[in-house]
Amino acid sequence: MTMLTRVFATAVSMLSTDSERRGIKFYQRAHFRLFANWMSELNPSSTDALLDPMSAQVLTAFSNTLHALQPQRYPAFAFAWLELVSHRAFMPKVLLMKWQRGWPLFERLLVDLFLFLAPFLRRVEMPEPVQLLYKGTLRVLLVLLHDFPEFLCDYHFGLCDVLPISCIQMRNLILSAFPPNMRLPDPFTPNLKVDLLPEINQSPHVLANYTAALAAGGFRQDIDLYLKTRGPVSFLMDLRARLLLGGA
Repeated sequence: MTMLTRVFATAVSMLSTDSERRGIKFYQRAHFRLFANWMSELNPSSTDALLDPMSAQVLTAFSNTLHALQPQRYPAFAFAWLELVSHRAFMPKVLLMKWQRGWPLFERLLVDLFLFLAPFLRRVEMPEPVQLLYKGTLRVLLVLLHDFPEFLCDYHFGLCDVLPISCIQMRNLILSAFPPNMRLPDPFTPNLKVDLLPEINQSPHVLANYTAALAAGGFRQDIDLYLKTRGPVSFLMDLRARLLLGGA
């Protein structure tokens, strides 16, 4: 694994150098083929092989490499990056890892993608290349919604947290996920009382780090202090302004 990690690091360095030297003439297909071939050759071909600890290490190495190549760092590689993230030899294998060890790895990659798209999603009009990347992102979310709805359920908080408040379509896709073993009530049932359903007493399963947003600017410490001491009074007066999103 040490050798594989060094090979990936060298490939990332070569891509970085090539991107800086060529600029807008950067040719991403050559680098994409290199990583795609590695994914096809090194990853297990069966679900049972995912139980092998070595396979998990290989998938983790790929995930760390893709995180290093995220679109915010290498925008010219964004389309190839998205195709690698959603590659049939990577995405399903990571999400099927034993004990869901691959879920936080893939959530990190989705957050990388959303953070790159966020400035464009806040605008009324997006450039044509970004529109294509946005459509590709929607297709990835649709695949996750169909094949891995539990993943979207458990990480809905962290994924929606990085999306702009105006990004309604992607947010609805994520929030529409529900476990396949759950039967949703018919919304047209007469006299339906949602608060009386047995499922309403079950706490949602959240795997994302939902306290990360509170940690910014010492907000969590201020909340803990107020809950313990009920002071200072100015905390409640300033709470609304501190909760407002930037640009809201």
